[in-house]
Amino acid sequence: MMDWLHDTTQALGDPASWRAFRRIFLDNLLDEGWRYALFALIVWGLLHVLLKKRLAHRLIVDWPSAADLRREITYSLSTLAVFAAVAAVILAMMVSGVAEIYTDPLRHGVVWLVLSLPVLIVWHDFYFYWAHRLLHTRWLFRHVHGVHHRSRNPSPFAAYSFHPLEAFINGLVTLLPLLVLPFNLYVLLAFALHQIIRNAHSHAAVESLPRGFARHWLGGRFTTTTHHHLHHETAQGNYGLWFTWWDRWCGTDRKDYLQRYDKASQPRKLL
Repeated sequence: MMDWLHDTTQALGDPASWRAFRRIFLDNLLDEGWRYALFALIVWGLLHVLLKKRLAHRLIVDWPSAADLRREITYSLSTLAVFAAVAAVILAMMVSGVAEIYTDPLRHGVVWLVLSLPVLIVWHDFYFYWAHRLLHTRWLFRHVHGVHHRSRNPSPFAAYSFHPLEAFINGLVTLLPLLVLPFNLYVLLAFALHQIIRNAHSHAAVESLPRGFARHWLGGRFTTTTHHHLHHETAQGNYGLWFTWWDRWCGTDRKDYLQRYDKASQPRKLL
């Protein structure tokens, strides 16, 4: 690690290294940007445009305003820039031998190939919960995390609507495991797609999952749009990302969650 830091420090004075960083940064910005734009647009287009009238009875509180959309998209662009910079650092770690990202699916065995994606998702849920609790301390909430909470009725574009410091904290979720474990390139891509799609869905302001899902013995272990929307409403409780277990274990689950889910997922009234 110290050798890598020494080499990196020396490279900072090399114009060729800066040119390479800029190229990698732009490549990652475009790559991450089109994926985020595509899936956020798909969720927004389906739930907020094409099916808006049909799903009006499933609206949790209210539709996001045009001002909300503009702010969320603007902050999403800055978040994409931060994520691209982190991705460039990860590539530098890979080239320097600090991190291993491989393409041969059998390089570290089938068992690790199969388990690595669930490991990343569970790690992300753990990391996010405790980072999220930290961001809700007074100073960080007022100066950093409050940017995200300006969306009281978020749209799918709130998924990346972060203050740059919060974007950096979230960007470390992939970098940190790479310091200790090898990961297949396609597993990392699947992980990135999973977090974009589910993050956009959790900020959709409309509950699209079936009635009874949150009360099911298995479905109740997963967060829903209503689960995260209640957090945006109150800025208290429901800190979890993908699963509900950390909120349950730590007593931060909102007691009105199931009632609000039932209300948001009620059947459409026929005229």
